[in-house]
Amino acid sequence: MGAHAFEQFFPFPEIRSEQREAIQFVLDEFLVKKKKFVILELPTGIGKSAIAVCVSRYLNSLSREDADAPTGSYVLTTQLILQDQYVHDFGAGDDPLVVSLKSSANYMCRFYVDQTCAESKRLLNKLPKHLVGSGFQECCRRSCPYTIDKQAFIDASLGCTSFAYFLAETMYAGKLEPRDLLVIDEAHRTESQSSKFIEVVFSEKFCRDVLKCKFSKSLEQQDVFAWVRGAYKSAVGKRIKLVSATIERSLESDNVASSFADLSKQFEVLDKHVCKVNRFISSYDEKNWVMNVVPPLKGSKRAGRRIEFKPVAVAPYCDDLLFKFGSRVLMMSATIVDKDVFCSTLGIDPDRAAFMKMRSPFPVESRKVVRLPVGSMSRSCIERTLPIMAETLKMLLEKHSDQKGIVHASTFKIAQFLFDNVKSKRLLIHDSTNREAVLKKHRESREPTVLLSPSMTEGIDLSDDASRWQCLCKVPFPYLGDSMVRRRMERDDKWYDYETVKTIVQSLGRSVRNKDDHAVSYVLDSDWDRLYARTRQMFPSDFDELLSA
Repeated sequence: MGAHAFEQFFPFPEIRSEQREAIQFVLDEFLVKKKKFVILELPTGIGKSAIAVCVSRYLNSLSREDADAPTGSYVLTTQLILQDQYVHDFGAGDDPLVVSLKSSANYMCRFYVDQTCAESKRLLNKLPKHLVGSGFQECCRRSCPYTIDKQAFIDASLGCTSFAYFLAETMYAGKLEPRDLLVIDEAHRTESQSSKFIEVVFSEKFCRDVLKCKFSKSLEQQDVFAWVRGAYKSAVGKRIKLVSATIERSLESDNVASSFADLSKQFEVLDKHVCKVNRFISSYDEKNWVMNVVPPLKGSKRAGRRIEFKPVAVAPYCDDLLFKFGSRVLMMSATIVDKDVFCSTLGIDPDRAAFMKMRSPFPVESRKVVRLPVGSMSRSCIERTLPIMAETLKMLLEKHSDQKGIVHASTFKIAQFLFDNVKSKRLLIHDSTNREAVLKKHRESREPTVLLSPSMTEGIDLSDDASRWQCLCKVPFPYLGDSMVRRRMERDDKWYDYETVKTIVQSLGRSVRNKDDHAVSYVLDSDWDRLYARTRQMFPSDFDELLSA
């Protein structure tokens, strides 16, 4: 191992032993063994962000033989709350260690105070100068909050932004240059985030109400692709020309700014959509794309169907989307699960990647996992098991009568059944529209409320008294009714278990968030034993101890 004097670049006064070990490993793999990728599986409590900042600062301090080689670092996060945490920890003062950037839609214009910088910039870019006004032009060019932050981000040696913004900026604007180091935090979501950016949706309502064109008559995949490449693409092009012409006519209006705003936004949406459609057409390969037809929700037939095209494998696109923007790539997560599957999924050559997996620094006795099998939650057994599960949940509510908790229901159907049959005022259920509001209510309530959720498996912090117990109702196998899931299983027979374990570990990590925290987890699905028997090696190295604690 090389001797790397990185201590002065660590952002805090004290370095934990786990952080020291991880930083030494990363620098040795990058600088001595010349690896392109270093992948770290670091459980909650290790302090991943400080490791990223230290590695970035140290690498940036090194003299380069090649003066033209890229310098500096990007840090990508999957959630704005994680991005804000980087700013809170490392972005304060006149000389911040980290400079953050969000999309222009997150900044309010200083000139037109009732609209965002994104909306104001559309005005400036499209309207004639004499209609915009010199004050507004000056605002957008010199004192626009977004423009100021973007330039600071570009100039900074360490810039932090969201995954979604980075992909959009590099693909559409092209103003972010490659750097020496690309850090991907919460790296287990790289596949889903990349797929989300690549996938494309065709809406029957959008066709009818906006494009004024007929939806595809056939729902066979090759026929739909031919429709997209022909009639649909043509309709989008015609609509863009029509909106452009309408914008030109709006310039003659007395209230041009007001009439222009909605048209400009529509033009931008269409312009980005046609870019996505063109990229889909050029990259389409029947073997690597799957099509799903999504029916309208009950009671909203007018919304019509949606056709989704998703890539089966994102590996062919990851280098162009992400990895080319870092001479070195550091990927960190608490749930890498399996290096080989992780690398295969993202098109990473395992020989160019180093991998480190660490144990949790939290005491085993504070994180015990209790098997409490009530029956199989498989498709053929779920109807028999659910009533038993409801009675078991009543028992657990009584057992933890003065403690908050969370019930991971896996699906909305399971959550609703338990809510309707347990009938406890303590249970807080949510739908897709009020998730954050219900989470806030739970955190702020003085009562021992219990979240009942199908979708809080990651990205939320229920530390300390916010959750002293939690339930895993169902082993969260990916839905076999999704054709993309079946196709991915065909490509890699380990992928299905890999995704399942990843979700379980993330779910069970919601409640114990620091070394003094504690919570007990209950696994209710009897299918757990079958899964764990064949996937034990994918779980954290201390998981057997949690089960026997």
